[in-house]
Amino acid sequence: MLEGAGWVYFPTLAPGVLGTAVVWAAANGCAALNLITDDGAGELAHAASAFAEPTPMVWLVSGRTMSPADPVVPSIEAPPACAALTAELSSAGLDVVADHGVWLGEINGLEVARVGMRDGECSIDIGVGAYDQFASAALSPDRNIAESLENVVSMVAPHRDASSTPHALGRIVRSRWLRAQLVRQPELIGLDSLNPIPLLHERPGLNETQPAAALGTSGSDAVLVCCTVGLDLGIAETAAGLVALHQPDSLVVVLPPRDRHQRIIDAVASLSISSRVETVEGEWVD
Repeated sequence: MLEGAGWVYFPTLAPGVLGTAVVWAAANGCAALNLITDDGAGELAHAASAFAEPTPMVWLVSGRTMSPADPVVPSIEAPPACAALTAELSSAGLDVVADHGVWLGEINGLEVARVGMRDGECSIDIGVGAYDQFASAALSPDRNIAESLENVVSMVAPHRDASSTPHALGRIVRSRWLRAQLVRQPELIGLDSLNPIPLLHERPGLNETQPAAALGTSGSDAVLVCCTVGLDLGIAETAAGLVALHQPDSLVVVLPPRDRHQRIIDAVASLSISSRVETVEGEWVD
């Protein structure tokens, strides 16, 4: 077991590296944690500020010098005011979710449409994810919006349902499905209400595993909820960054029972905010 400080070097940052480093430091008995990186140190230092003492120290390398990173508050672009098109999403029975400059139309967390700005005007793309949306727009530029939404919903909805049989469309973005489930039933984790919020960075793609976040209420308290599916050792970093940005009263990390691991519980407990880990069985069928 290590008695002194732990040092971790990540030349290029990837999501969850701080959270994984926190797990590693705890497992090895480190009295303190230092994380060195060549890039992205500012936002990482911002997230590190949400951990309890001793707060992880983030260092920025430049040439042959190393200096403490100054925290940088991340910026999340607000979606545009495109009421007519977001109303089309709602009319089609989709959940309308704000996410980094766009409105997403989702079926249990799976994006099947998005509304944003193109050439200064509101636009809508329809399809499962960015590639399908691009192909749909290229092949059918004059499509009827309502009919196209009806078609994609009829194709996807049967596979994003608690009674569905196993299917590829039911296996992706399950963290967002878990969030959608809790938005409908916040009482499952003891909350009065719950609304989706974006993560600090855009999703890399539908096949990339990534947590999902929401802000809720319990009485007069604001509660941050982070949903994750799979053995996500980096979830404490995701939560920390959002805690530092939104300053909630407490945090709940939610995951399926099979993904509950003591290392995750310990990492979440190392945050400076009142935190708990809850297990909820997802609606999907494996």
